[in-house]
Amino acid sequence: MRQSAFILLVEDEDELRIALRDILSQAHYHVEAVPNVGQAKEAIERNKFDLSILDVRLPDGNGIDLLRMVRQTDSDNAVIMMTAYADVDLAVDAIRLGADDFIKKPFDMDELLVRIEEILKKRNIIRDNKALNKEVKSLRNQSSLVGQSEAMDKVRQMIDVLGDSESTVLITGESGTGKEVIARRLHAVGTRSNKPFVSINCGAIPEELLESELFGHVKGAFTGAVRARPGRFELANGGVIFLDEIGDMSPKLQVKLLRVLQERCFEPVGSEKTTQIDVRVIAATHRNLEEEISHGRFREDLYYRLNVIPIHLAPLRDRGEDVLLLAEHFIQHFNASKHSEISGMTDEAKKIMFNYSWRGNVRELQNVMERIATLKRSGMIDVQDLPSKMLDQSQRIKQELQLDINNEDSIDLKGMVDEYENNLIESALNRFDWNKNRTANFLSLNRTTLVEKIKKKGLNPNET
Repeated sequence: MRQSAFILLVEDEDELRIALRDILSQAHYHVEAVPNVGQAKEAIERNKFDLSILDVRLPDGNGIDLLRMVRQTDSDNAVIMMTAYADVDLAVDAIRLGADDFIKKPFDMDELLVRIEEILKKRNIIRDNKALNKEVKSLRNQSSLVGQSEAMDKVRQMIDVLGDSESTVLITGESGTGKEVIARRLHAVGTRSNKPFVSINCGAIPEELLESELFGHVKGAFTGAVRARPGRFELANGGVIFLDEIGDMSPKLQVKLLRVLQERCFEPVGSEKTTQIDVRVIAATHRNLEEEISHGRFREDLYYRLNVIPIHLAPLRDRGEDVLLLAEHFIQHFNASKHSEISGMTDEAKKIMFNYSWRGNVRELQNVMERIATLKRSGMIDVQDLPSKMLDQSQRIKQELQLDINNEDSIDLKGMVDEYENNLIESALNRFDWNKNRTANFLSLNRTTLVEKIKKKGLNPNET
């Protein structure tokens, strides 16, 4: 599925405008289609677009003037000019004024979709790198890596050492430990900080598409390849490419990647022409690559090419007080981004967070704090604000009771206690297949007492 971008379409011919709008909408783009300069200007002032497709000849003006307006108001808005009166001078003027592409009517719809997707991908990379460059100064301060544990100190020291290095780096660690964060910091403090940082998740793209994503393709290389397209390695030329989840790459592509690391060149899909590149490679994986090698799933020679400089990220559960430092960091972050006013955490909430296993690591902690900031909005984070999976049985009971008390004008204490006792006895009976001896032992009751409670409460195995 193509990315869901917002597109402004300016075309005065009704039939073509409607056809283009429908095709772009079917390709999962959000489209605002207008017939003239006046409505286009209103749309540009009212909304923010990722891309504008502008006809040159319009009834109340021309697309070149609109192009100037777009460039003055929103430099991130990509532009494709189209006209039936195309000539070299007009194309040169449009490109000189900042158009990203120029297409002559009549054109192939599939080719237009490919051009749009390619332009948006390039724009996203440019936008990401602009944002990244703004952070370079602060990222050079290693205190931006939150944590005071010995594990994080080692990572900081390694990043300091690698500041001027061009060596390939392999970052390992469980999912959610922040491998891409480290990769971006390596880029930010390195000699290529003002060059592109291009990221690709090798495990998220099907094998048949990944080769083209990495190395690009030429026109006609396969069905649907209506135009040549650069790959991520070419887009990263001069900068850094981050290959996330490298352990999920197929053996076939491992061979091609090995050649890139050895010779710094490749051939796009369908081409016999060799492309030379200058990139620094940073790879990451949650897998144990040595185990993958022993099972024949990962090439040993590629592993040694990647593992020149290893950086291992410890799981959050092994980072001690870093859990609470990161929680405070995320509170400040989400207070700013969501306009919430969370003032901190109670001691009991801190204790639970500190002792929780955090199987999802930093990513799970971030999600928990975002959820709390969104729902709670203000005040101190307490036990009842935490996800129930983080609590033991007694804490969950307390949380449930607290929720009831908060949501009711008055409560029926006896009814609530009876209901809880019913659920507890019923759950225990089901656990032991209604074996009353084992259930009584589990609940620390006499068997006679349990039988009396079952009879009094009217519990029946056929109804549970």
